[in-house]
Amino acid sequence: MKIYISLILLFISSFGFSQGRLTYEEVIQKSLAHNFDIQIVRNSAEQVANLNNIGNAGYLPKVAVNADQNFGVANTRQEFISGQINDVNGAKSNSLNANVRLDWTFFDGFTMFATDNRLQLQEDASTLVVSAQVEMTLYQVSVLFHSIALQNQMTAVYEEGLALTLQRYKLISLKRKNGAASELAFLQGKMDVANDSSNLISHLKSIREMKLNLALLMGNAREVNFELIANAKPIVEINREAMTKMAFEQNTALLVEKSNVAIKDMQRKELQGRYFPQLNLYGQYAFGTSQSQAGFLVSNRSAGPSFGLSLRWNILDRLSTFTDLKNNSLQQDVADLYVEKKTQMIANELQAAFDNYDYAKQLYDLDQGSLINAEEIYAIAQKSYENGSITDLELREIQFSVIQTKNRQLSSSLALQTSILDLSLLSGDFKKIM
Repeated sequence: MKIYISLILLFISSFGFSQGRLTYEEVIQKSLAHNFDIQIVRNSAEQVANLNNIGNAGYLPKVAVNADQNFGVANTRQEFISGQINDVNGAKSNSLNANVRLDWTFFDGFTMFATDNRLQLQEDASTLVVSAQVEMTLYQVSVLFHSIALQNQMTAVYEEGLALTLQRYKLISLKRKNGAASELAFLQGKMDVANDSSNLISHLKSIREMKLNLALLMGNAREVNFELIANAKPIVEINREAMTKMAFEQNTALLVEKSNVAIKDMQRKELQGRYFPQLNLYGQYAFGTSQSQAGFLVSNRSAGPSFGLSLRWNILDRLSTFTDLKNNSLQQDVADLYVEKKTQMIANELQAAFDNYDYAKQLYDLDQGSLINAEEIYAIAQKSYENGSITDLELREIQFSVIQTKNRQLSSSLALQTSILDLSLLSGDFKKIM
């Protein structure tokens, strides 16, 4: 049995090996810097931001350089009215044409202004998406951090229970040698040690799994051998009216849906710009030279600037603009529906979160008082057992009841903390609660 217990304790101690100690703030910093989902959305947001410039909006002209160099060899026969005949075989020719041209659309039906606004709205929306991902990641990190911290406290409860069970087992073993304890009591004590050891190992395994998830959120799933430094924080009181107001005004997911509505409206204005004519200004400097062994001119050369205005107006475009506007109107309706749906979801989630908070708060207050009573009862029971007033089974039942009470107390504390995090996430005010 001693070897059996030593192996169990050795297995338990292997879970406790750590390479570092992290505070809550350090975990948050690692997650913000290395979380993969945050890095991905930040990269996407940066791409959208790069597209938001005056060039993409259509304000700037286009400048191009064109050049052509042609060489040719041809057999040429030319007959003139005068009767002259030019018959040249293998006549060579070459020409060079080059120009620098500027094209500027200075009026496009106000489309460029709508495009400029749409690009800015898309950049703002991408920033909101980043904020939403940051909030969700920090929420997940916070829940896991508090869960691990509370489960670490529960580890002490399990270890204390196992120590008491081992102590009682040793006492029973001694009584059995002296003939004061039965074989059944000895076997029961042995089984209690195995059960408590198994419960502790399973508990440590669940902590290990939570650490794996937390390590992944911090951007390195291989760094799991760490310990958390948790400082007890006071329970925050919830202001229902303020949180409800903030939820409908600054919930990040809702703001993303509203920004999509604004983007669709700007796209409508871009499409309406097709109904107007386009006015373009162009200017170029051209150079050309050619030489030929056949024809009227042996050589020709020209160079100089030119400029002008051009107008383009699609009077009929096969109803494509009309169709695109109809589809845009439908897309706006869908965007509005998403806003209404998200609003209804937030209202529903808020009510559920407030209910969870009330329920968790009641259990927390109740379990706080129960824990004090349970510890007093167990202290009395321990003395009674040592005096022989109660049996092994009765002490075991009281010990099990105390462990359950402490477990409930820590679970209710986690549930209350999680409900507060849920409400802060819904309200769009998550960073202030951290």
